[in-house]
Amino acid sequence: MENTNARKMIKGISFLNPVDVDGDYYMYVTDYAIKYGYDHLQLIGPTHHGVKGNVDGMIFNVKYAQFNNTKDADYVNYCLKVVNECTAKATAHGIKNYFWHHELDLPTGFKEAFPETLNEDGDIEVTHPIVKDYLEQRLIDFFAAYPHMDGIILTLHETKVPLLRLKKQKLGKVERVKYVTEILYNTCKSLGRDMIVRPFASLEEDYVMMTKAYEEISSEMVIMDKWTQFDWSLTAPHNKFYAKIKNNPLCVETDIFGEFFGKGRLPLMLKDHIKQKFNYCEQFKPVGYISRIDRSGNHPFGQVNEVNLVIMYAVMNGLDVDEEIIKFFTEKYGAVAPQIKEIMDKTEDVLKKIIYLKGYYYSELSLFPTLNHSKNHFYFEMMKDNYEIASNEWFIPIGWVRGSMESVLEEKLSAKTEAAILLEKLKALEGKMDKDEYEKLYVQFANLDLVAKCWVELTDAYIGYAKYFETEDPEYENKLNVALDNLLVLNKQGVELLGDKFYCVNVDSMTLSNSRAERVVDFVKEIKQSFEYEKLATQKLKAENLTDFIVCGGGNEAHKLQKEVNFSDTLLIDGELMRICGNRKGMKWSTINAHGWFSYEVKIKPNTENKIVVVAGSSTESIDVKVTVANKEYIIKEKADGKKEFTFNYTAANENSLRIRFDRISGNTPCIYFIKVI
Repeated sequence: MENTNARKMIKGISFLNPVDVDGDYYMYVTDYAIKYGYDHLQLIGPTHHGVKGNVDGMIFNVKYAQFNNTKDADYVNYCLKVVNECTAKATAHGIKNYFWHHELDLPTGFKEAFPETLNEDGDIEVTHPIVKDYLEQRLIDFFAAYPHMDGIILTLHETKVPLLRLKKQKLGKVERVKYVTEILYNTCKSLGRDMIVRPFASLEEDYVMMTKAYEEISSEMVIMDKWTQFDWSLTAPHNKFYAKIKNNPLCVETDIFGEFFGKGRLPLMLKDHIKQKFNYCEQFKPVGYISRIDRSGNHPFGQVNEVNLVIMYAVMNGLDVDEEIIKFFTEKYGAVAPQIKEIMDKTEDVLKKIIYLKGYYYSELSLFPTLNHSKNHFYFEMMKDNYEIASNEWFIPIGWVRGSMESVLEEKLSAKTEAAILLEKLKALEGKMDKDEYEKLYVQFANLDLVAKCWVELTDAYIGYAKYFETEDPEYENKLNVALDNLLVLNKQGVELLGDKFYCVNVDSMTLSNSRAERVVDFVKEIKQSFEYEKLATQKLKAENLTDFIVCGGGNEAHKLQKEVNFSDTLLIDGELMRICGNRKGMKWSTINAHGWFSYEVKIKPNTENKIVVVAGSSTESIDVKVTVANKEYIIKEKADGKKEFTFNYTAANENSLRIRFDRISGNTPCIYFIKVI
C-alpha cells in the first residue's frame, strides 16, 4: 500500500529502448502502469534507426510529402494503429504519454532536395528558413497523427546531423542549441503540448552550455537528466550538475535495468544503487522520476530482475525496501524466496568486479567488447607499467589509479570465484521450485559464471598484447595467444550450453540488423590480425631510427591520445590498421556533417627542426583533413589515390614533445595510418 506521507511526484516509465514498437509489449507496459499507479509513460522506439527512428519514422509528412518514399510505410501504419490504441488507454486512466525525439534528424535526401541549406563544408546551416519550417511542420504532423501524445522528449545528440559538432555555423553553440530548442518548444506550446529536454552531454562544457540555453528559453521547461553523471555507468558519481539547474524543474531519469550492467541478460539486484541514487536526488526536490526498464528487446517482466521495479516503486512510495523485495520473491519463488534473495544480494557487487576494472568502465555497453572499443577505451594502455590516459571522457574516473597488476588480476579472479559460488547455490535449489522459473534463473547465473571467466581471459589478452610492445618479451605474445585460445573454449562452452542465450552472442538490436554475431570469435580473429600487423609495422618503423612513431589504430598507439567519446574509431581493413576522424557508423550515414577528431602527443628533438610525416588516406574519394601541428593549422584536400605522405616542418625550441591533431572537415572520412617524427 502506498505511503500517503510520501512526497507527490511524477512516477514514470520509459520503454521500448531503442527498438521497434511492439504493440503487445506496449499494451503490457500500459496495463502495468495503470495497475501500479504510474502516471507518465515515455516511448523511446528505434531512435538510432536511420528510417524508423524519431518522429520522422512514425509519421507520413504532409507538407514535405516528397520524403514519404524514404519511410517504412508498413512500420508507420503499424505505429499509427498500436501507439494510438495504447496512448488512448493510458490517457483514459490519467497517464500522460510522451515520445523520444533526437535532433537534428533530417530525412534521407534532404540535402539533395534543398542544397541551399548546406554551407561550404557540406554541413547543414541550422538557421536556414527551410530547416526551421521542416522542424515545425514535422511536429504539427506528428501531433495530428497521435492526438493522445502529450509531448516529446528532446535530445540533441546521437543523430545523423550532430548539432553541437557542426562547423562554420552562423550561430555559436549556445545560440545554436537555443535556436533549435526554441523552435521545437514554441511549436509544442502552440499545439498545447509539452516538451521535456535531456542534456545528455558527455562533456561538462556541453552540459553547462545546454542548460544555460534551456534556462534562457523558459523557466517552465522541464529538464530530465540521468542520476549518474554523463551516462549509465553504475560506478559513475552522482550527477553533480543537478546543482546547476537553478530555475527549471528537474525530472530524474533512472536506469533500473542495468543498461551498462548486463542489459537484463545477467542477474542483477540494484538495491544499494537505487537507494543511494534516490536519496541523493531527493535533496534537489525533483518533480519526478522516469525509469528505463528495458534495452534492445530485453525486459525484466517475468524475470528475477523485475525486482528492480519493485525496489524503485518502494523508494518512490516510502515503503520498506527489504519487505517489498521478500514479498516479490515469495510470490514468485515460494518457499525458496529467502535463498533467492541471498543469492541476488551478491549480484551487484560481482558484476561491478567484472564490468569495471578498479572502478574504470571495462566493457562495451556491458557487452563483450569489440577490438575498436577496446582501443578507444584505453584497455591496452591501462595494462602498461607507465600508462598515460589523457582523454577527458565520461568513463574514466577522475584521478583513477590502477594499482598493481596483481590487484587487477585479484579483482577479476575474485569475481570468477564468487560467480561460481552463486551458480552452485542456485543449482542446490533445482527440484525445490517451479521448473520454468529455475530454468530462467539458471540461464542468467550460468551466463554470470561464464562472463566472469571470459573477463579473466580478456584481461590476460590485454596484458599480453600491451606488455609485448612494452618489453618485446615473447612470453607476453604467448600469454596473449593462450588467453585467446581460452576465450574460444569458453565461447564454445557457452554456445553449447546456452545457445543464443549465451551472453557473448549478440542477437539484439544493438547491431541495427538481424545478424547473429559471436562477439568472442570476432574479437579473437580481429585482435590476432591487429597484433601481427602491428608487430611487423613496428619492426619496420624501428629500423628507420625515428625520433618517434605511431601505428595509428594499434593497441600501442596511445601517445596521450585525446579524442571525444564516439567521435574517433579504429579500423582494420585489408590487414592494415588506421584511426579515423569520426566513427564507423559515420562512414556510412553521417555524410552531411564534418565532425570527428583526435590528437596525439609525439616526441620531438629540442632546439632543432623536426619533420612530422603523416601517412593518410580516405574511405571515400578525397583526403580532406585539418592537421594541427602544435598551434599551426594545415588544410589538406587531395584526391584519394591510396596512401599518401604529408610532411610538416616544425622548429622546436627547448621542448621535447608536441601535440598533433586531426579534424574531419567534410563528408569524406580521413584515415590516418602512421605518424613519424624524423
